Amino acid sequence: NPSQSTSLHYMNPYQMNAYAMALKAVGEIIQDYDSDKMFPALGFGAKLPPDGRVSHEFPLNGNVENPYCNGIEGILEAYHQSLKTVQLYGPTNFAPVVNHVARCEHKNPP
Repeated sequence: NPSQSTSLHYMNPYQMNAYAMALKAVGEIIQDYDSDKMFPALGFGAKLPPDGRVSHEFPLNGNVENPYCNGIEGILEAYHQSLKTVQLYGPTNFAPVVNHVARCEHKNPP
């Protein structure tokens, strides 16, 4: 639960949580290899609104047609927004996200 201080997803108003720090650290490295700084950001292991369907592959920004976020700040914003709208749910299944990325031959944002 992101509202509990024991959660790695804890939304502390004074500092980034472990996941946000990891996103920022990795993002700051990879962003230099991307000319337009538009990154698809996917989540996994959550019940999605409005019906509570469990998903292991969903766009953090909530837009199935366009999962791209503008820069690292856009990814972090989408991550924080998703924590407010989805209910984290296990078990964690990485395979759908890994398969999604493996299917992407090239970046093709709208």
